Amino acid sequence: MKKQTGLVVVLIVVAVAIGGTYYRLNVKADKTTLNTTVKSQDASQGSGIPFPEKMNQLSRNMSLWGRLSPEEKTQAVDAVIALYRNRDNIAILNTGEFYVGKIDETIRGNPPVANMDIMTLMRILSIMEYDFYNGQNKDELARNTLGDKGYEDNRTRRRMTAMLGAR
Repeated sequence: MKKQTGLVVVLIVVAVAIGGTYYRLNVKADKTTLNTTVKSQDASQGSGIPFPEKMNQLSRNMSLWGRLSPEEKTQAVDAVIALYRNRDNIAILNTGEFYVGKIDETIRGNPPVANMDIMTLMRILSIMEYDFYNGQNKDELARNTLGDKGYEDNRTRRRMTAMLGAR
């Protein structure tokens, strides 16, 4: 339990640090690109909010996330994956459904993460899963993103997950 609490605290610290860096590097200007990218997609059915408005909200924070249907969540994550691919030439290979589960789990386990935007959260989660293919060494990228403690905690989590999956 203490390790889980420690990991949650590390994730919050990393999220805040990355969020600050995200804005300092003026990545927030790219949110316009995200909104432009999703305007071509259909307005969604579940929440009754047009898709571009949902993405605009999610590009500020994840407070809307819990009100979205599973299909809307997948559509939002797929849009982020497509944006990373098209804008930054970054591949994220796991499915949108996979990351919907990770986002749900992360927000449920650590509600303050809902203050992050979807681009930052997807970047952190995909780096933690070693699924952020931008040409950098995965270990270096994880260490730079998560910090030394977060990196070690993530390695332990990944080893435990691998051992459980091998059963």
